[in-house]
Amino acid sequence: MRKGIQAYTIRDHLGTKEQYIQSLKTVREIGYDCIQMGVPSFMTAEEVRDFIDSIGLKSTSAYADFETMATDPAAIKAAIKQAKIFGSDLVGVGTLPIKYRDSREGFLQYAAAMNKIGQELYKEGCKLIYHPHALEFFSFGGGDHGMNVLFNDTDPSCVYFSLDTHWLASGGVNPVEWILKAKGRMPLVHFKDYAIGPDAPTIETVIKLFAEVGEGNLDWPKIIQACRDIGVEYVIVEQDICKGNPFDSLRTSYNNMVKFGV
Repeated sequence: MRKGIQAYTIRDHLGTKEQYIQSLKTVREIGYDCIQMGVPSFMTAEEVRDFIDSIGLKSTSAYADFETMATDPAAIKAAIKQAKIFGSDLVGVGTLPIKYRDSREGFLQYAAAMNKIGQELYKEGCKLIYHPHALEFFSFGGGDHGMNVLFNDTDPSCVYFSLDTHWLASGGVNPVEWILKAKGRMPLVHFKDYAIGPDAPTIETVIKLFAEVGEGNLDWPKIIQACRDIGVEYVIVEQDICKGNPFDSLRTSYNNMVKFGV
């Protein structure tokens, strides 16, 4: 499995072309060899590709706006073009819009829209990839929740997932079980640990923290084995909030993954 990062982790260090170039060089120096990111305003997709190629990084996927693709066929074509420039067959979208989140019917509507976009991408050899957080595990009662809808009511031939270990734990489910469930639909997984802060003001308060891989409470040997079992290609570290310098956090996660045999 290749080790990479989600550029959101270092978002505060990508504001200019100079910062962008130096930050990605630092990521490569740590040891990562792939990155999940969009195209910054000050570069073209071709310029991004040429630069990351020159330092030994690979872009894992293109990025696109779901609502734009849902209403504008040209946006789907643009996403396909970006993916092909990057040498990828994956087009990622962000979290489902708020209007879909509070009912089973809303999740079904979103799943149907993802299928429509995914089928258009599939015609050109691409797949839609969705990154869940905790909110998709909103319960409808009776053991059913939004993520069940997104998983069961989307087309497995063209709608894929990039599950996230922290958000699975935060959503109250077993990360290993869901990773295994995604076999055949998850070439890319997000790694970050789930930690609990010690300074809760009351015993009823839970302070959950984003932590470096291996520095929290998740069972990494089992998670990593599950990823191997289903054929994950890219392990992408994404730490939404870092206690200090995000590059130090990325280095800790990288070194711990090496210790775990990734």
